[in-house]
Amino acid sequence: MSKVPGRVTPTPRQNKRDANNIEVTQLESLSWKTPQEIETSIQEVYQYAEARAADTIDWYLRAKKSKAQWSRWLRFAAIVLTALGGLTPIIISLGWLNGARAQNLGQLGYLFLGLAAACVGLDKFFGFSSGWMRYITTALALQKTLSEFRLDWAMLVAKLGGATPTNDQVQLMLQRLKDFVLVIDGYVEQETLVWIAEFQSSLADIERTARTQGEAARPGAIDITVTNGMDAEGGFTVSLDGMVTKTVRGTKYQIGYVPPGPHKVGVTGVINGQPLDASELVNVPPGVIAKVTLALPVEEAQP
Repeated sequence: MSKVPGRVTPTPRQNKRDANNIEVTQLESLSWKTPQEIETSIQEVYQYAEARAADTIDWYLRAKKSKAQWSRWLRFAAIVLTALGGLTPIIISLGWLNGARAQNLGQLGYLFLGLAAACVGLDKFFGFSSGWMRYITTALALQKTLSEFRLDWAMLVAKLGGATPTNDQVQLMLQRLKDFVLVIDGYVEQETLVWIAEFQSSLADIERTARTQGEAARPGAIDITVTNGMDAEGGFTVSLDGMVTKTVRGTKYQIGYVPPGPHKVGVTGVINGQPLDASELVNVPPGVIAKVTLALPVEEAQP
């Protein structure tokens, strides 16, 4: 064996399936009968090992490009949207806009913050940023391993001095090739296991968030008691957040399927020919029946 076997350039992938997976090359039939066959077989195993490493490195370096692009765009969008959402209350406080426009801008600020959170969530779920870092780290580790292997192999070949390797030397060289391939596969396996753990964690976070949001969005109800409702002529009218719901005869009424959060409950009625109204702000927890007691403010007759 007179020289170190040269590096074999991996053949380009021919279909989409191969582009999404690391290609595994196959060893051809090897023969160990004659000295020439031994040298040829060792060279083929070397080329197989080096090509496997080179192909794996190439895959990671190419795959990181799309993840890097998505990571940059999503993180950039999140930064810009967060900044816009943070600037919104400052702009409103300057008084440059009237009431309606200021209110609309305030709602837009919440939209900006929500979109920023969505960008971060998409990045985390699809693993663009984390995958980018994993791919770079794995590619660098593989490149270092390949460089060390080439130097070790050169040392093994130099010891032969151009002579045909003995059986012990052949075993030593094959063991070095085996160890090298196992290290390459180990890096790939380690990176894949990290990806699986990350993906499972993302799924668990989404499930937990969906369950929490579902619980937080459960509608509640409001029990309304009007202490002098029986005195209202023709009953009293109930409104929720400015919208009339029903005219009630009696003293009690319940509004069902109320979204969680603060709501303005109002009642209007006529007592002794005098139009009266009362209102109160009520906070409705998720899935809870809130209670409010109101009284139509009747003015006492002057003596």
